[in-house]
Amino acid sequence: MEIDLTGVPINNPIAFAWWFFRAVGWIYPVFLFCYGLILAYQNWLRNNYRKQRKYILLAIDIPKNNEQTPRAVENIFSHLSGAHQPLKWYQNWWTGEIKDSFSFEIVSIGGYIQFIVHLVDKYRDLVEAVIYAQYPDAEITEIEDYTKHWNIKFPNDKYNLLGSEIVLAKNQYYPIITYKEFEDSVAGDIKDPMASILEAMTRIGPGEEMWLQYVITPADNDWGEGANSLMEKLKGAKVEHKKTILDYLFDIPNFILEGLNPAPASDSGGAAAPPNQIIYLTQGEKDTIGAIEHKTGKIGFHARIRFIYIAEKRLYTPARGSSGLYGAFKQFNDLGLNSLKPDAKTYTGGIVFFKQRRLISRRNRILYRYKSRGHWLSPGDYGKILNTEELASLWHFPLLTVKAPLVKKTEAKRSEAPIGLPVETRIPHVRPDDPSLKSEPPRNLPTA
Repeated sequence: MEIDLTGVPINNPIAFAWWFFRAVGWIYPVFLFCYGLILAYQNWLRNNYRKQRKYILLAIDIPKNNEQTPRAVENIFSHLSGAHQPLKWYQNWWTGEIKDSFSFEIVSIGGYIQFIVHLVDKYRDLVEAVIYAQYPDAEITEIEDYTKHWNIKFPNDKYNLLGSEIVLAKNQYYPIITYKEFEDSVAGDIKDPMASILEAMTRIGPGEEMWLQYVITPADNDWGEGANSLMEKLKGAKVEHKKTILDYLFDIPNFILEGLNPAPASDSGGAAAPPNQIIYLTQGEKDTIGAIEHKTGKIGFHARIRFIYIAEKRLYTPARGSSGLYGAFKQFNDLGLNSLKPDAKTYTGGIVFFKQRRLISRRNRILYRYKSRGHWLSPGDYGKILNTEELASLWHFPLLTVKAPLVKKTEAKRSEAPIGLPVETRIPHVRPDDPSLKSEPPRNLPTA
């Protein structure tokens, strides 16, 4: 089949543009309009689904003499990956289901620090079970949402806010520094990276609050497959790009132009693929490939990291609210691999044009997203992937060596069952959420 292109006005750009729009160009606006309608319908379904779910917050008081390393929290994250939901077509387009997320938070109210987990209530037993499995002497209490009283809008006469999302500086397959690299090879102990984060959060006083949030969503098991092409590229091998439907759609103009101006045939038979250059790589380049392989070999979670410092205007000190915490995050940065940095699109600072208007918008947006946690997330908004080792490095209970007296900890150790009990005697099962086993909620947080 041949297409007659003799009537195409190739010498007149304006006439050619009009001809192209009449021939195939109208496909693009129609496609975008229909695509927008489909997304609006899907968001409507998801919002209806979200309204049916109940969320709770659990405050965790860790044992005073905690000797567990971040490896215990890595086990917790690995266990939580069991909440992974591979959604089917009808769940996406009929029931409007979305993947459930967990929010692991550290909140400082006037310098008093509490570890908190925000979750859908159906996962309460799962979360309590995995925490008690690693920390048998921990105390878990359901509390009210400490953010619900902040129903404010900016500009505000009484309060001011500084906040941002923290994002990866490079491709998600490059890892950050993890807790394993904080081990002292001589002393044999871990220089806990959580010490810097908690120290920064204890520096605030009454009338100030600092919130740190990690919203995590279990990723598909094949999340690391995308790293294969990256590693091949680092090795110097030829990497073929797999085209999508959109690629073919936007290639239509190129096909037309190639038909108007066909390239001369070549008898070279094609260039040979470049050989693999791995034997010529430096040790640093080989270590980079090994680090990528190590990261993608572990369970992954999509992660959105948010930070907020909010205070009365008379007490508002941006340097105290940001510099210490940003500095604490820099200890996880490896300039040869990956780094954590404030997201320029959400940071409530560094704005040049239309500064006041954009600053107000960013403050309201970061507060809304923090309070909503994973409720507002849709596919594409889940964030880049961190594996369980990276997450455990960023959020874990401080070790005994960390001097953080304002971190809420358990007051007493649970007693063990009497040794003299007969082996045959069956002890009734006590649910972890039995009120008799709960400590009082933290004084600085709303109670249930």
